[in-house]
Amino acid sequence: MKGIILLAIVYYLAGFLYAQNSSEAIIKGTVKAGNTPLEYSTIYLNKTNISTSSNKKGEFVLRVPPGQHLLGVRYVGYKTYEKRIDVGAGKVLVLDINLQEENRSLDEVVVEAKSPIQIVKETPFNVVALDAKSFYNTTLDLGQLLDKVSGIKIRETGGVGSNLNITLNGFTGNNVKVFMDGVPMQGFGSAFQLNNIPVGLADRIEVYKGVVPIEFGSDAMGGVINIVTNQNRNSYLDFSTSYGSFNTFRTNLNLGYTAKSGFTVQVNAYQNSSDNDYKVKTEVKNLQTGVTPLGEYHWVRRFNDAYHNEAIVGKIGFVKTKWADRFLVGATFGHEYAEVQQGYRMTTVFGEKKKTASSNLYSLNYEKRNLLLKGLNVKLNANYNISNNHNTDTINRSYNWFGEYITKNSKGEYGSPTLSRFKNKNQSVTANIGYRITQQHSLMLNNVYTNFKRSNKNAAAIVDPDNPPEPDIARRSKKNTLGLSYRYISPNERWTTNLFGKQYNMDVTGPVNTGDTSHPNYIEENSDYSIMGYGIATTYNFKYLQLKASFEKAYRLPTDTELFGDEVLESGSASIKAEESYNYNLGATFNKNISKNSVLSVDASIFYRDTHDFIRRLVDQREGGAMSENWGHVRNIGVDAEVRYSYRNKFTIGANATYQDMRNYERYSRSNSEQLSVTYKDRMPNIPYFFGNADATYYFHDLWGKGNTLSLGYTFNFMYQVYQNWPSLGDKSTKDQIPTQLWNDFNVTYAIQNGRYNISFEAMDINNELLYDVFYNQKPGRRFFVKFRYFLTSKKRN
Repeated sequence: MKGIILLAIVYYLAGFLYAQNSSEAIIKGTVKAGNTPLEYSTIYLNKTNISTSSNKKGEFVLRVPPGQHLLGVRYVGYKTYEKRIDVGAGKVLVLDINLQEENRSLDEVVVEAKSPIQIVKETPFNVVALDAKSFYNTTLDLGQLLDKVSGIKIRETGGVGSNLNITLNGFTGNNVKVFMDGVPMQGFGSAFQLNNIPVGLADRIEVYKGVVPIEFGSDAMGGVINIVTNQNRNSYLDFSTSYGSFNTFRTNLNLGYTAKSGFTVQVNAYQNSSDNDYKVKTEVKNLQTGVTPLGEYHWVRRFNDAYHNEAIVGKIGFVKTKWADRFLVGATFGHEYAEVQQGYRMTTVFGEKKKTASSNLYSLNYEKRNLLLKGLNVKLNANYNISNNHNTDTINRSYNWFGEYITKNSKGEYGSPTLSRFKNKNQSVTANIGYRITQQHSLMLNNVYTNFKRSNKNAAAIVDPDNPPEPDIARRSKKNTLGLSYRYISPNERWTTNLFGKQYNMDVTGPVNTGDTSHPNYIEENSDYSIMGYGIATTYNFKYLQLKASFEKAYRLPTDTELFGDEVLESGSASIKAEESYNYNLGATFNKNISKNSVLSVDASIFYRDTHDFIRRLVDQREGGAMSENWGHVRNIGVDAEVRYSYRNKFTIGANATYQDMRNYERYSRSNSEQLSVTYKDRMPNIPYFFGNADATYYFHDLWGKGNTLSLGYTFNFMYQVYQNWPSLGDKSTKDQIPTQLWNDFNVTYAIQNGRYNISFEAMDINNELLYDVFYNQKPGRRFFVKFRYFLTSKKRN
């Protein structure tokens, strides 16, 4: 198949280039407004698909058939220019065109240049872009902000700093890759997961569902989340601090300076801390009998769940120079401390277990458009990260939810005692070259290389004769993803199509268990493989409507945690294979000014996923640990939709919902068995399939002073019940399930002096709904927060 795609591209380009040598005429010249060149003005022949655009100097070249034509030139804010021309074969017609500015009344709508969010939405991929700036005055982290996107469900095992899992169109966890400014965050360390990062770090968030463009170079079978940070040339200061329930304290500082020469410095620092001592309703184990009375629930307070993390991100370099659009060298330092209250299920309770981690990350970013020749764009990103982790579990006690404990004969609350220290080293290099052959045709080549290595040491194993050292087994992986794409844009810019192919290579060395769970026997094994994926994405734009369709044969390579575990609660296996999936998307977007002061937008998509060697996460019912395995064949079909209405700058309301039907299509219970599985065509357990939210905000402008704005916001959230285990197993009345949940959030913000000073109050889960998530883990209930923010910026530099 890859040969067919490459031949099709070569054939198309050969035909195109041959056509350029046929008899034709040339029109060239400049487009100006007075003495000012107009870049990106559109030059076209009326009633044809022939068009081009001007460069920075206002210059253009248009190849046309010989004969008589009506030439047109248009530019936003200027009157359309038209001229009848007659040009012979092989002749060159030179025109100097001067456009006249339109005279608009104050009541007329002025069309502005497209925003980065509009540009992303108009690509042929199934993508949603969310403006983060409108949430800067909230206490939301990036995880909570993503939970507002259609098709996404953010799942957490508890409060601040808890494990986070992303569900996107049915795919969960590692099927969804997270990037920051196009750089994979996989090796950033636990101090930089999404529910630790404040929303103020992002300018916007882009969510690609299912089919992923090659520039991310990712094995993201479920989709990609790209966090785009502030990249403007302003000098600015943005400081915020908040305090709330459960002694939760957050601080964020953003600094940026850019000189006229292009020299720039950027600093972002933040910290999060919380006692996480909220109450949970749960069954409590009797330590004397070892029995947990079923159905006997108690309200207890979490007592070993404190968390804090600190991070600072610094970048220095140049922007908008002759030799680089962006050249930045960066260093990131992070630290976290986390007490471990429980296993992956609330049945396992810890009283002294804890972990710490620190990360040092060094980065290089270079970008240049029109490097050496017009239309050649180059990007290079490189990262080197060292993460040090320390897990402590040496006490010889067993705890319950009352905080009571009994003394054990052996050390370690969870299995064997540990004072393990392990170091993760990650290297990542992304190189991207794009070449725009003409206004309609362009090529892109992208390559991503990642390297991971872990070294382990368990001090407890040396001093405890009952806990012999593990065999010295290497843990390392290398991945390389090479992508090639071709893009066609029609002359009228209504139709865009992308064809692409991806080559995946992986080399893994690590432990493989040749025994069983009761008597494990780990040996070192090495494996490597190479696989090929491909796809197409296309879109067509009408006046108010955009239609999209895309397909990809995608792969998802196993992650470092799935291969090697996390050295805390999760076991790994280096024998896990890559997932394979056929992803299909159909979508439509409607956007229209339904009156002079109001806008209505509707976005809807249908998706279908056919997945083989699905990597499923399993949780031990008794001990609370976890591991991953290749399950088999899974199919998912679903729909997500969003509707939004806004009236002037006074009022906005919107809602989104997702429904997905993800089922087990592994027909037989084992690969070598002919016995039909009792869970065949069952809905996959512990994955939300119907969820959504609705929100409304009203603004009071110039309240108690000019430039002051008061906003009142409300959000309604829901998630339908989810079975924790296979629906076909057990009696329906006794099945474990996460119940249907409905909860409400409220916020009020008062912005003073056009947003320089800001005060916010938030009430989350104001109806105090019992909120549960992954494997019936209870999350915080009603909680309140207050936030103060100061923002100062200079005028934008030209």
